[in-house]
Amino acid sequence: MPTTIIRPSGTMTSVAGFDVNASTFMSRIGDNNTSTKATQNNITCSAIGIPFATHSFNNSDTVNSITLSVTGEAGGRGSGPQITCVIKNGNSTLQTSTLTFNSAATLSASAYSTNLTATIVNNLTLNITPNATGVAIKEVYITVDYSTGSGDGEGGGGGGGGAGGGGGAAAGYSHKVLGIAVANIAKVNTVAKVNIAKINTVD
Repeated sequence: MPTTIIRPSGTMTSVAGFDVNASTFMSRIGDNNTSTKATQNNITCSAIGIPFATHSFNNSDTVNSITLSVTGEAGGRGSGPQITCVIKNGNSTLQTSTLTFNSAATLSASAYSTNLTATIVNNLTLNITPNATGVAIKEVYITVDYSTGSGDGEGGGGGGGGAGGGGGAAAGYSHKVLGIAVANIAKVNTVAKVNIAKINTVD
């Protein structure tokens, strides 16, 4: 089953208690670069309404699960900071998880798989609320596991019989036609229209 990763993209609702504004926060957690980060600088801290990039699903694709991952570390105030992550679809909460960074690491929540659709995946938002310990968040992303429909990527397989088969007689022929040898029948399609009158002379 294929997977795709969607990263924060767009305009978030609000951010407070970090050392960067909302635009920079989105840039740093969604740039696939662990050398950039947003560091907590206030006991009261939150990042609300983080949107994600959309993925172009085919109509027959089925979404199996989504898994949230966050790369982070202690922000300097203390060890083992925790963040509470809430994945939402509109006003509906899909999953709430708590991640604890005992060291610099990428941590993942449990896979969520209840009643997911492509529309839901393309409208996910995330709220992050750290505890008072202090955290630095480097990366946020969601891994989407999905199945492709039986017809996806299989088009164009027909029509291989016609002009491509020069290895023998055309299908359905087992004897000479107007004096043409069976082995040459496959080549009739290549005879110029102006030369058709000469077919009777082919051995």
